[in-house]
Amino acid sequence: MDRVVEQLGVLSETAVHFSRCTSAKDVYDRALDAVTDLTGAPRASLLLFDPDGVLRFKAWRGLSDGYRATVEGHTPWAPGQREPEPILIPDARDDDSLGVYRDAILAEGIRALAFFPLATASGTIGKVMVYWSEPHRSGRPELGLLRTVAGLTAFALDRQRAMDLLAAERGLFVGGPSVVFKWQNRQHWPVEYVSPNVEVVFGYTPAFLQREDTHYSELVHPDDLERVGAEVQAFTADQRPWFEQEYRLRRADGEWRWIYDFTVPIRSPAGLVTHFHGYVLDQTERRAAFDELRQRQRIESLGLMAGGVAHDFNNLLVGVLGNAELALSSLPADGAAAGYLRDVTTAARHASDLTKQLLAYSGKGSSTIQSLELLGLVEECVRLLASVLSQRAVVSVEIAARLSVRADATQLRQIVINLLTNASDALVEGVGTIRVDARETLIGTASPTLSPAGQTLAPGRYVVLRVEDDGVGMDETTRAHVFDPFFTTKGQGRGLGLSAILGIVRSHQGAVHVESAPGRGSSFELHLPAAPAAGEVADVWPEQLTETPCRAHILVVDDSEMVRSVVARVLEMEHHTVEAVDSAERALEVMGERPHAWDAVIMDLTMPKMSGLEALTILRRRWPELPVVIMSGFSRTGVPTMQDDPATQFLEKPFTSEQLIDVLSAAMGGASSITRR
Repeated sequence: MDRVVEQLGVLSETAVHFSRCTSAKDVYDRALDAVTDLTGAPRASLLLFDPDGVLRFKAWRGLSDGYRATVEGHTPWAPGQREPEPILIPDARDDDSLGVYRDAILAEGIRALAFFPLATASGTIGKVMVYWSEPHRSGRPELGLLRTVAGLTAFALDRQRAMDLLAAERGLFVGGPSVVFKWQNRQHWPVEYVSPNVEVVFGYTPAFLQREDTHYSELVHPDDLERVGAEVQAFTADQRPWFEQEYRLRRADGEWRWIYDFTVPIRSPAGLVTHFHGYVLDQTERRAAFDELRQRQRIESLGLMAGGVAHDFNNLLVGVLGNAELALSSLPADGAAAGYLRDVTTAARHASDLTKQLLAYSGKGSSTIQSLELLGLVEECVRLLASVLSQRAVVSVEIAARLSVRADATQLRQIVINLLTNASDALVEGVGTIRVDARETLIGTASPTLSPAGQTLAPGRYVVLRVEDDGVGMDETTRAHVFDPFFTTKGQGRGLGLSAILGIVRSHQGAVHVESAPGRGSSFELHLPAAPAAGEVADVWPEQLTETPCRAHILVVDDSEMVRSVVARVLEMEHHTVEAVDSAERALEVMGERPHAWDAVIMDLTMPKMSGLEALTILRRRWPELPVVIMSGFSRTGVPTMQDDPATQFLEKPFTSEQLIDVLSAAMGGASSITRR
């Protein structure tokens, strides 16, 4: 009776111990202790199926390394097998079922052994083994005790695996940026539970958020709160099983963070929503990266659109300006019709100025890059605007002498004048200060933070020119659109405004940074490439000739019929022989048929299929000295024409008859050999 009581005590202690185990090893060790205590056997082992399906030792008592290595992997049961029966071997010497393992068993000093399956709801996961040094036949009580230990062990291992998996998943989920919340569905959404990582992510302790006087609604940005509340009511009324929201949440340090909120409503048996359970994820950086990508794509797409419009419009202006000049040449200079046509040419030139602004926005504006000393240029702009800027404004210029940038003088003046004018307009009743300063900086591999997003700077030396005012400032919405074409806060947009500044700076391989807040003024910083070191030579375009070339046989290539017609008429008035084709492919075909017939080629840059530059490459292989004029509605800045090839010249659309003849003269004068007629 005492032995029975002792064995029942072992079972009871084992069950209690299993309920408190915190690791699989605890389960292994306690199971083997129970087996040896219940049976008095000196040896026992526990084996489990690994993910590869092989049965391996996890814990043992009194077994040698050699024996374990020999018998490991042997099993009478398959992984997942349902409720197999124990296997009892009273005397190993007389049991042929042990096969090749019998010699190893006997050599280990084992005379009797028993297999007890570890079976769970999902099937067999392993086995517990008991070994006796003498022949042994288990009675019904002992067999029942060992089966009970095996059952308790299987349950404990299954429970521990589930707990380990849950802990791992929980660690992945709430150990990172996701914070689990449980809110009560009543006014201000009191927090009933929050995961401990909330302190790392948002700076609040769980105890603070779960206090009765802490209102979650007070942490939501005031501009988002009404929308979030309305969405929660609508989603709840729609019986949604879950819903998503985005809004700003205040950290403990006061910083507003954009969060993603995934929520599941919890309903009572009556169907009423009593709680909301979900997680929030800080996505401020991800949102900023997405906004930066979207802004970069927006800038690029607007630039492409502006450049495309300017290109097509310039083709039309070639026809307007060219035909008007041709008509003027055939009319008396003092006639009424001549006056009307002069007005047409004036209007066409003004329209050309507009296309130049569009090209500036697209980053393809015409420019002459040179070293410019900032101080003198800025002071000149301030003097020019003396009657425009508010008379009650104080303008201070703090720029070191000899601080220079590499830029186009006209475009840089346009930028400074625009920024000074905007700064003056931003002053409250014209009273305030406008500060202009500059500093040199070195940009490394990491580009500085820039606004609007989407801009980048290559490593190198830059000069940062800043125009700052203490005027009304701009809110976040205004800052987001300040570089949009025709955007203005002055009533009606009449031009490209700041968008042209962004385009010009980008075309100079620079960048813009804007800081502003309502009531705190605005600061515009322009990052421009610093002037080259002393002795570096600036880009110089080939000098144009002014004399009319001799009579020549010229091929005109352009996909626009109007451009072909105007160019041909101008050249024919200069007594040249002209043939015109509508594609680069056709031009190469015609020239191949009559390879010695041509004195010059005037060719558009942008054409369907083969571009002008592609055709030029082919031409130069066969006719290296043939004079070629490349025409384009884009500026020369963005066209990689050959700087060491004086026989190749560039002509920007729209152009006058005189400009066409001058550029053709430059190309023909730069050719080392030409057949003259």
